[in-house]
Amino acid sequence: DIVLGGNVEKAIEAVEADLAIRSLVARYAQVMDDRDVASIPALFTKNAKITSRDGKMDAQGRDHLVKLYEGRFAALGATHHIVHGVDVTVDGAATAHATVSSTAEVWRNGVHQLAALRYHDTYEKEDGAWRIASRHFLLFYYTPIEKHAGLLGTVMRNLTYGEPIEADFPENTEAFQKYLATHPA
Repeated sequence: DIVLGGNVEKAIEAVEADLAIRSLVARYAQVMDDRDVASIPALFTKNAKITSRDGKMDAQGRDHLVKLYEGRFAALGATHHIVHGVDVTVDGAATAHATVSSTAEVWRNGVHQLAALRYHDTYEKEDGAWRIASRHFLLFYYTPIEKHAGLLGTVMRNLTYGEPIEADFPENTEAFQKYLATHPA
């Protein structure tokens, strides 16, 4: 969200921040797909934190994040992350947050899989560059491609780790629950 009006300089700074953050999000996808381990630290603040609802992603600090991603890469072949939307809110001159909608095709443990996810991000401007300060992963689904058909008919859409796991969204969002409460099936 960028509010134009009032202070033109601040508005221009907000637009510049928004564009830089969108570029950062795109660069993250490229770095992951290319397995460009050397570029991972520049994506994150020194004390960045990565988490996920299922606990599979949990690390803090650049060195730990690199190890986390190297561990994930060990189970993966080729991947293709596609960013669909970045809803950025610039909070100040050096802070912002966003919800990022994304999908990914992955080759995981010898199986072609599909994932749809959201990242809830915070960003900080550190050493003159916008970086990810925190990223929380939420999965809509993560499934072998042959199990994708009909998957939206169940909330148990995370099938990649053996036992099915409940999807992180939208069923767990306040808006979705409110909708269901006011629109019975």
